[in-house]
Amino acid sequence: MSSSSDSATPPDAAAWLARGQSLEAQATPEAVAEAVRSYERAIALLRATPSADPALRHNLAVAHMNRGNALQKIASAESVSASVLAYDETIALLRTPPLNENPVVQNTLGAAWMNRGHALHRLGTAESVAGAVESHRAAIAVLQALPLAPAAGVPTEAILNHRLNLAGAWMNLANTLLDSASLAERHVLARDATTQSLALVDADDLVHVHPVAAELSLLARRARCDALGQLIFAVSDPALSQELAAEAGDIVDDGLALVRFWEQHEVPHFRPLGARLYHFGAQLYRINQPHFLAEFLLEHLDPAQSPGANPADPALLATATEAIAAALQPLRAARFVRADDPGTLRQVETLRSLQAAEQRLAEFRQAHLPPTTV
Repeated sequence: MSSSSDSATPPDAAAWLARGQSLEAQATPEAVAEAVRSYERAIALLRATPSADPALRHNLAVAHMNRGNALQKIASAESVSASVLAYDETIALLRTPPLNENPVVQNTLGAAWMNRGHALHRLGTAESVAGAVESHRAAIAVLQALPLAPAAGVPTEAILNHRLNLAGAWMNLANTLLDSASLAERHVLARDATTQSLALVDADDLVHVHPVAAELSLLARRARCDALGQLIFAVSDPALSQELAAEAGDIVDDGLALVRFWEQHEVPHFRPLGARLYHFGAQLYRINQPHFLAEFLLEHLDPAQSPGANPADPALLATATEAIAAALQPLRAARFVRADDPGTLRQVETLRSLQAAEQRLAEFRQAHLPPTTV
């Protein structure tokens, strides 16, 4: 978030803030380190300015936030730990009157809690992950109080930002819960959190008009699949396991359809998230519903079946090839086939569908991938 200009903020401080933001955008290690020093100069000047102007306190909070973000980009344990303290400074400034009465400031406060949670999660200790959960819950509490639907006097863009930030907070909470070894029900809580996130970005068709909403939806679907994967493994009831697997399959299918939609609109940036969902879906169907595996793999890979599918994606081709090979291995073992055994006949049908898919994959590789050399 960039700083605003006001009479209480020294021009030199504003210049150091702008310099830090410009350096941070360069994204090289040297530039980011210099950005941290620029933010520190701005902070020193802002602290030395005697003023009770809320705008100055807001700019000081922004400087601390920017410093924390840059420290996270340095990515050492020491810098990430230092970023937590920077976010603490931000939060302390933004949560006091009269700043805590301003919706714009509260949106920034929610982002500061999220960033703090992200930093604590990255530290990876049991204590820091627990702190990250609490930080993301604090972000949710702040952001939930902001307007999330059209309201008189509230700009449409502000409402969109509130919804996207809140969706991000729920999604971050889900990911953090999944890494919390201390919570026995972490997969259930994470599943609930992703439900909240998806409800915010999937409503009003945001995912088809706003790329940030689409990205948050895909990230939430990835987290939901991780949570459902843990649940499927944990339950002992076969019927419940199949129910959860069907839910996971729907989450994957809808996510990959969203990736294809943006591919058709020449936005290929979601391919890595799509590859992750595709890999999860391939394993899900191979283990739980192998008779649907070939159909799943080709539906999301073959443009003849689904416009926007990318048969030249090496990650998807590798996933499909590995899944088919693993599924075919037991089916190709020698056995007697009884015409009156439905289970055996289904295995024969599955074998044939996988062999046909294997042939289609070979055609994709020949058409789109460079030949391998020995």
